[in-house]
Amino acid sequence: MRKLGSIADADKAENPDFKPPQPSKSSGRGHPFVSEAQEGRPICEGIIFLVVLIAALVAFLGYTWAATGLVSVAALVCGALRLTLKDRSPWKVRSVPFDAFISIALGIGLLVTYFSIQLLL
Repeated sequence: MRKLGSIADADKAENPDFKPPQPSKSSGRGHPFVSEAQEGRPICEGIIFLVVLIAALVAFLGYTWAATGLVSVAALVCGALRLTLKDRSPWKVRSVPFDAFISIALGIGLLVTYFSIQLLL
């Protein structure tokens, strides 16, 4: 008696040109395909990392307004770079509108939050 190994073996027997399914360009939830090779450049990520480290040090020294301003300006600059340079931007995560919106909204949101907290104090 003949034993079938798997469904793929059965498909190959019925269709000799059978090819296994290829991964789609998006996941099952509609997210775009993201590859490390297509993302931003490590130098840009390194610069942002340094800005965040400097901001943390400045905040630790008691200058929270300067630390907030540093991170906010960095986010606004990244958003403006992504918006103006589009696919040539050194910083990429998702689509141009998404990246620009998130960066600019973060920059403005940090400043608004900081100043609203200062008004409460």
